Amino acid sequence: MDLKGYKFDTKGDFIKYLYTVICLATKNIKEYERQVKKLEEYIKEKNLVERSKRNISAEVYEDFRGVMANITGHLSNIFGDGAKFGISYQNYRKNVRKSEAKKLSIDYLELTQKQENELNSITTARNWINHVPVSLIHSVKQHAFQEAIDPDAPIIIPHFEKYEGVWLVSMYEEDYRDLQAYKRVFEWITQDYSKLTGTPCRILERTIPVRPISDLEIPKISAGIQHKRIKTIEDIKQHYLELKNED
Repeated sequence: MDLKGYKFDTKGDFIKYLYTVICLATKNIKEYERQVKKLEEYIKEKNLVERSKRNISAEVYEDFRGVMANITGHLSNIFGDGAKFGISYQNYRKNVRKSEAKKLSIDYLELTQKQENELNSITTARNWINHVPVSLIHSVKQHAFQEAIDPDAPIIIPHFEKYEGVWLVSMYEEDYRDLQAYKRVFEWITQDYSKLTGTPCRILERTIPVRPISDLEIPKISAGIQHKRIKTIEDIKQHYLELKNED
């Protein structure tokens, strides 16, 4: 078995997969909501809606932009990644509708065409986020007017000291809309989990005082699989046994 992929051979395989999607999505949506709220409070504090021409430091803008981009990148992957080796709700939907799943008598949520379109739009957004489109070149005014680049001139990289406050307002409006969309899709995921298991989906968030460094072993093992240093389940078991002996 290639550990880079995932096989849906049993109903338990489907449950484990969607369970993981829910765990990942819950943490990221909660953090996204916190950051959107934080941005909203900053906009209110600086009165940027009424005073949209008011300037803010580039550092403030870039800090918010970096945090939002990081979280939306994670959520777009968790919900919309269509790549073969990616964990996503989109991939779950693809597999649960295959004939093999029907043989296992797996029930799933029937989405309306509008809902399907919304889920697919997340996949499209995910693909946009994860590459830099060549259309950016065509969108530049100088390119549209066919202004040639002087190869003898230095390449000027602009660094803005400040941004007009409306940039943050625009960011908030976009992220607020995205947050609501992710919440809608998450609701479908929990409904799908209930259909899959035959029991209500119950999510219990528990506060833990300190996160142990041992949690880093999971991404380390995953990276080992991706780089073919870890090839079998037995390799993973051996890794954990060695860690236990070190303790």
